[in-house]
Amino acid sequence: RWLSTSPARTTLTLEQATHSSHLILNELQSAPMIQQLESVKSADKLHKWQQANMVLIQSTMRVLPQLSLPATPAGMQQYTEAFAEHLRTEGPETRAMLQQLNEQKWTVLLKHTFGCEPAARITLSEARDLAIAMVDAMQSPDVIRQMEESKTGIAANLSEQERQNLVARAVVGVQSDVIQKAGYEGDAGYAQARVCLME
Repeated sequence: RWLSTSPARTTLTLEQATHSSHLILNELQSAPMIQQLESVKSADKLHKWQQANMVLIQSTMRVLPQLSLPATPAGMQQYTEAFAEHLRTEGPETRAMLQQLNEQKWTVLLKHTFGCEPAARITLSEARDLAIAMVDAMQSPDVIRQMEESKTGIAANLSEQERQNLVARAVVGVQSDVIQKAGYEGDAGYAQARVCLME
C-alpha cells in the first residue's frame, strides 16, 4: 500500500510526494484548468488570486484519491501537512527538488492568471519582515474601522457572501500597500509576494 494512515496523521512517502506533485502539475496544465485560469486574466487581483488558489485546490483534490486520501477539505489538509513535513525534514537536495516542483505549479498558475512568473525566493528574515508588516497594517485604526463598518449601515443589508467579499477587498488593499512598499509592483507583484510568503 502506498499510504499508511493513523488517526493522528497521514504518512506520505517521499516517492508519493514527488509523484503527486507531478500529477498535480499535469492537472494544472490541462486545457480545462488553463481555461479557468485565463478566464480571469482581466479581473481584479482578488478575483485572480482566488481563482489561482481554487484551481490549485481542484487539481490537488483530483489527485488525492490516488494517494488513498479523500477528495475533501480534510484530505487536502492531511496531504498538505504530510507534504510540508517532507519540506521540513528532508536533506537540502530533496527539499530543493520539492520546492522546485511547488514553484513549477505556481509558474503555471501565475502565468495564466497574472501574466508573470514567481519572483526569486526571499530569505526567511525577509519573509518574516513582510509578514509582520502585513499583520501590523491589518491592525491599523483605519482597517479596524473598515471591518466594523462592514457589519453596520448599508453593509448590514448585504448578504454574508457580499460582506465577506467587502472584507476580503479591504484586506487585499492593505496587503497590496505593504507589498508595494516591499518592491512588488501591481497585481503581478501582489501574487509574487504572496507566493514568496508561502515558501
